Amino acid sequence: MKIKLFLSLLVAGGLAAGAQNQGYKDGIEYYKAGQYDNAQTILERTLNDASTDKALANYYLGRVALAKGDKAKAKAYFDKGLSINPDNAFNYVGVGALELLNGNTDAAANHFKQAQNLAKKNAEVTVAIARSYYNADPVKYAKEIDKNMTKARKDSKNQDPSIYVLEGDMLIDQQNYGDAAGRYESAITFDANNPEGYVKYANAYFFVNKDFAIKKLEEYLANHPESAMAQRELAEKYFQADRWRAASELYGKYIQNPNHFPEDKARYAVLLYWGDRFPESLQIAEEILEQDPSNFLMQRVRFLDQTKMEQYPAAIESAKKFFESNPDGAFTVNDYTTYAEALSGNGQDSLAVIQYELAVEKHPENANLLKELSTVYSKNKQYAKSADAYGAYLKTQEDPSLNDLFGMSGRYLNAAAYATDTIQADELANRGVEYVKEVIERTSEVSPIMYQRLGRLYVAANNKKPDANAVDAYVKMIELLDKDPENMNPANANNALALYWEGYAFQQAYYSRIKDKEKLDEVTAKLNNVVEIRDANKKAE
Repeated sequence: MKIKLFLSLLVAGGLAAGAQNQGYKDGIEYYKAGQYDNAQTILERTLNDASTDKALANYYLGRVALAKGDKAKAKAYFDKGLSINPDNAFNYVGVGALELLNGNTDAAANHFKQAQNLAKKNAEVTVAIARSYYNADPVKYAKEIDKNMTKARKDSKNQDPSIYVLEGDMLIDQQNYGDAAGRYESAITFDANNPEGYVKYANAYFFVNKDFAIKKLEEYLANHPESAMAQRELAEKYFQADRWRAASELYGKYIQNPNHFPEDKARYAVLLYWGDRFPESLQIAEEILEQDPSNFLMQRVRFLDQTKMEQYPAAIESAKKFFESNPDGAFTVNDYTTYAEALSGNGQDSLAVIQYELAVEKHPENANLLKELSTVYSKNKQYAKSADAYGAYLKTQEDPSLNDLFGMSGRYLNAAAYATDTIQADELANRGVEYVKEVIERTSEVSPIMYQRLGRLYVAANNKKPDANAVDAYVKMIELLDKDPENMNPANANNALALYWEGYAFQQAYYSRIKDKEKLDEVTAKLNNVVEIRDANKKAE
């Protein structure tokens, strides 16, 4: 069922006002969460806002520059921050961090001392100093890191969340995600308003327990609906957890936030597509393409949406433009198969096959794609190719399932049945026989259908005439059917009268051909009995 997103002016206005109040703080949140590009975008966008603490904003812009390796730009930001507010301790930390990276250990220590003199017993400043040493060289400055972390614990009585965030980051670097998540949870415990703690916890814990990680972000967003990062991160986690509709709905609210990013609108279109909200997704894709006709992602989304909406002629035209205008594009399996779906929906099955072939050519390792190609070939009555594609699929399986093996026998049966050359038909059918026999040997519950398949393969191998092998297979099929009287009960919706009819009919044809009157009379009587039961039931209906 399609879900339409209704954002009333009241809700949208409320979100916008709340987000505007958050302002540059969103940029700080992104920095602390390790998302430097996003932090830079927001901080630069809001730097001249009246509500922005410009000294602090310059510090974080300097930190972003340092993270990106631009020391000159970092120095300019820190100096600017100090000129705005000489009492801002953080900018001294920033200058100290820069001096460390330049190898000036003593100068760095002096700047750190100035920072601590301005912010006595401020654990967050002290942890920022510890982080500066850690970023410069965690081994060389291990003593300084421990010294500052110890001071931060003492000054805050072990309650400042930045302590636990840095410890968590250190554990992440050691790929110790479980303990890291524990540190981030401690940060949240001591400060329920700590955004980086929630985000980093969710990132560290997501692959252990997706639902619990998501619950943490939901908890933070419920208390801070104005946080652009919380909205975006939770929407992303919904997406990663395959909760498409929840992701698209939250993203719809998030892009009303003034602190969203230009690429987020395109991301929203993608989320709407995966959330089965194709008309809304298409509308956004068209809007973006009006401004940027060459947008690769939106070209893709447009024809994907049109296909799902069964607008096949339009989808085909859009897909042609997509592929032709991006000759070096990183096309996905879904691109090719959706194009094929549009072509097939428009009655162009032969062209649809070509798209599947291109997909396999580009992604030969994709087992499911090979299996789908086999089905497409079969649908287009290219049975030999269907068998080849299924064979290629089986080669990708280390231990093919019984269903896979039985499926292979079916491909060979179709190929043999429609082969025009009797020698080729015999060869194809006998390959199928080998697969059915393997299934029968390996299974603990032999089904009548297995012997039906075996009988049909023998018929196909013998120029479409039953032989002794086929008869033997059908006899075994009927023996299995006879174990359950319901198989002959016409009132049973799952009766097997069609199987009985097939088994006796092929036996009748065989005994008629070899002129075995006694056997012919016997199976004819049984066949007539099946027909009578079937016809009597039809009359009763």
